Amino acid sequence: MNKVSVQKGFLIFILTFIVINLLFLLFWFKYGVQSSIKQGYMDLQNELQNDIIDNINKNIRDHNSLDAPSLFNLIAKKYNLLIIVRDSNNEIIFNNTQNISDREYLTPFVVTLNNNNYIVSIGKINTINTISITKKFMIFEIIFLSTITLVGLFIANKVLLEPIEKTIKDINNYKFGVKPTKRPVTNEIYYLQNEFVDLTKSLEKEHNEQNRIISAISHDIKTPLTAIIGYSDLLVNKKLKKQEEKDLQEKIYKKALNIKDIVSDFDDYLLSHKNRTYIFKEVLVKDLLDNIKFEYQEDLKDKNIKLDIINKSKKQTIILDIGKINRVFSNLIVNSIRYISDKGHITIECKDDKEYFYFKCIDNGTGVDENNINKIFEPLFTTDKSRKISGLGLSITKEIVEMHGGKIKAYNNKSKGLTIEFTLSKNLSIEEK
Repeated sequence: MNKVSVQKGFLIFILTFIVINLLFLLFWFKYGVQSSIKQGYMDLQNELQNDIIDNINKNIRDHNSLDAPSLFNLIAKKYNLLIIVRDSNNEIIFNNTQNISDREYLTPFVVTLNNNNYIVSIGKINTINTISITKKFMIFEIIFLSTITLVGLFIANKVLLEPIEKTIKDINNYKFGVKPTKRPVTNEIYYLQNEFVDLTKSLEKEHNEQNRIISAISHDIKTPLTAIIGYSDLLVNKKLKKQEEKDLQEKIYKKALNIKDIVSDFDDYLLSHKNRTYIFKEVLVKDLLDNIKFEYQEDLKDKNIKLDIINKSKKQTIILDIGKINRVFSNLIVNSIRYISDKGHITIECKDDKEYFYFKCIDNGTGVDENNINKIFEPLFTTDKSRKISGLGLSITKEIVEMHGGKIKAYNNKSKGLTIEFTLSKNLSIEEK
């Protein structure tokens, strides 16, 4: 069923009311006013034929000495008549009608006065019973308006009140775990209902995702923590050689770093979801890339990884949330480091066109299985079976890029390694989002 807006429905109802009222008035005029006029005209004809014309002729004979205008004025006042008198030349010599419309209902006949013929048109004042017609009109209008009001209330109840009550009921039931269902969209109220259903589904999906993440964190932390407890127990309760103690200490340190990485990923995930405010500022593209080089070049050098920054952008400035974009490059570089062996190489490229800036992070690591290449931006996805929380970094990266009006994708290089490419829109404005 096509959606009909409440506003459009209200306008249709008003137009329908006007049209029906006009048709009703036409009906009333045809069968009320015209019938009353016709009945009044017939009563006048009967009265004229029976009494008035004879009385007029009698008055003419009795007042033969009066001139025509004076005589007909006397007759009009005596019998309360409307009279128009024309002489043989069709010129009006007497007229006491005020409205031209009154003349339609005058009855003509010929009289002779002082050997002159006159055409006399007469009618009864208040021939049409206007009071009676007005009463009928008022009664019909009251009936009509009452009917329309009742119909309008019924429609308003069906179109507005019932959908609102159902939506409120669904909201209250949802508090007790009863899931709402979508309804056919016939107006804005049911559209709101369906939006509420979508919102509940979104909340449940996010709630389930949070539960999965908490479960994953519990699992990921529990494994290295159990190892740390075991190694610590050996250090405390057993006499070990110095080399054995050093080996255990190194193992404890690595497991602690493992826990730190897990917590760090989770902190980034929470920041991404709780702090959704983006502050866009204009920065120099050169400054953005130089900062990346400054932040990571020495650390990568210590890991025997070379970092190259290539700027092919024609536009010198870019609008972005610098903190969020720095996190993007951090996540990409950290992801590359995980899968790069000795003599690694990471290249950051930047170029632009009329609508977007294009960034690439290219490494010579092991790459990603083609079956998983489209999953790496999903929360919790990882190719490392021992860690479930891995993958949050790239999920956060995807969200930040999309908030900058861009898209992100990954593909394996023809030779070796992985390329992650993303865009940032040039249509962003300097404001808080």
